[in-house]
Amino acid sequence: MKRPRVVVTRPTDASDHLTERLKSLGCEVVNAAAIEIGPPRSYESLDRLVRTSTRFDWILFMSRNAVRFYVQRVRRLRRGESSLPPGVRVGVVGPETEAVATRAGITVDLRSLEHSGESLANDVASIAKQGSAVLVVQAEDGRTEILECLRTAGFRVERVAAYRTRPAAVPKDVVDAVRTGTVDAVAFASPSSAISYAIALGGLGKIRSGVVVAAIGPTTAAACTRAGRAPDVVAVPPSAEALADAIACCLQCGTRVPI
Repeated sequence: MKRPRVVVTRPTDASDHLTERLKSLGCEVVNAAAIEIGPPRSYESLDRLVRTSTRFDWILFMSRNAVRFYVQRVRRLRRGESSLPPGVRVGVVGPETEAVATRAGITVDLRSLEHSGESLANDVASIAKQGSAVLVVQAEDGRTEILECLRTAGFRVERVAAYRTRPAAVPKDVVDAVRTGTVDAVAFASPSSAISYAIALGGLGKIRSGVVVAAIGPTTAAACTRAGRAPDVVAVPPSAEALADAIACCLQCGTRVPI
């Protein structure tokens, strides 16, 4: 029996739970990253954070890459010391970011229930003392809603860019496969991946109607819609495993409604 082919549009790494889960569910994975992850244009702000993080009450990591690049600088500049000083509380977006932080020895005090900065901001505002100093660690082009929400709620907020995302060249054979329907699904795990594919395709509306479009959460789903194609399924909760399960369920039962 032919295995369904699923295009995974995010960079793969040693802890790529999306690819692992799809393969365990009997799918053939086509890895075609839409973005590249690299260091920020300058480490100056990130290094200053690593050396002076005691002046913050909360540090919020907006992605697993935010944790990874932060921890890399800690290990380079403060060898043998813990990743965070005592008393600084940590919040993260989503279960994957929490898992990366935990593996790095960072205790997570708060994880947003939804995969969005606004959700994390609301969660912090519900338990943190007003006027607390909050540091947001994210990509250079990270969304600003969380900063605005926290400032409106009365917090002192700063932002540090820990890494940079850049569009990656989507292979022509993958573009052709998505347009002609010789793949069964495309999995988008971030808004930037949806935008990058939209550029390569000339809009996500060029994806063949029979190809399942799947998004990891509401923010990515909204990006897909703006780029020309509303997703057929939206993973809830917004995790790699849930995204893989949603795709497999959709391909098996043919149901094209957000899960």
